[in-house]
Amino acid sequence: MTTVRELLFGSASGEIEAAEHLAASGAVSSPAVCQAVVSRLSQVLDFEVSDVLLEAFRIQSRLLTAARETHAQPGTVQRVTVKTYELPWEHELELDVTVSGKHLMTITAALRLDLEVTALVAVVQRGLLTDVEGGRYRVSAHLTVQGRDIVSRDRLFELLYELKCGSGIPLISQARAR
Repeated sequence: MTTVRELLFGSASGEIEAAEHLAASGAVSSPAVCQAVVSRLSQVLDFEVSDVLLEAFRIQSRLLTAARETHAQPGTVQRVTVKTYELPWEHELELDVTVSGKHLMTITAALRLDLEVTALVAVVQRGLLTDVEGGRYRVSAHLTVQGRDIVSRDRLFELLYELKCGSGIPLISQARAR
């Protein structure tokens, strides 16, 4: 399963490249501070891309409707087909830059993910997402620092490999995985 950090930076060399791009943008003058900012962002962005997708499914989707119905009627199973599902997601954070106990500045970073799911076939029972039988999603990730573009990436994922259901993923609060 792929994290946002892996998507944006890939390896350590990707972090170095992002820090160099941040320094070249003029948003932060010190190369050492740029490296520290990117390193901290790398830690903050170490969450799975599929987590964003699951949260969207829990808020509003045909999967949510199926979860409510299968939870209300035990023993029922629904196969949900979603031709296309688009989700924009944004998160902004502030990082305080402190050196030797002295506050130098506050950096604002913004992450935008645009997810597009196509040809999703999902199995829902007992209010849980229990299986993914097909589907893909494209993720466009864009990171800015101090309003300046730092890194953008676009990637296509197979949901079958990125979304592991295990004993079921609760789509509603009343559902419990076994």
